[in-house]
Amino acid sequence: MKHKHQQLGVLFLRLFLGFTVFIHGLTKFKIGMGNTSIALETLTIPMSLLYSIGVIEVMGGILLMIGFKVRVVASVVAVLMLLSITQLKLTIGFLGNSQMAGFELDLALLSIAAFLALDGKTPFAIENITFQADECYECPEV
Repeated sequence: MKHKHQQLGVLFLRLFLGFTVFIHGLTKFKIGMGNTSIALETLTIPMSLLYSIGVIEVMGGILLMIGFKVRVVASVVAVLMLLSITQLKLTIGFLGNSQMAGFELDLALLSIAAFLALDGKTPFAIENITFQADECYECPEV
């Protein structure tokens, strides 16, 4: 019984990470990259890199939610979160200030992404159907 609960926990983590990353990427396009670049004005990040990050977040979020190439996508998300923490939010602090959120959410997402990248086993994933890997979870019987 514990095994099924663990599978559901991993599924919820994967879906939460995928949905959160997807929404953050979608927001970059919805509000415009200009607004995002204003928030990042202290850094010299080219606009093309911002678009790339937005595309990675949108596509990565979708891939995580459907469970395709979870280890690879989670690794990329972990790197993005690590860069976000170290390059943008570390000086602001864990909880942030009145103008910008701290790195608490980024750290939580980094932790989830690292877990998924290292564990690699996720239930109810497309890759379990398309690629019969030895390490894939079997879907629990309902």
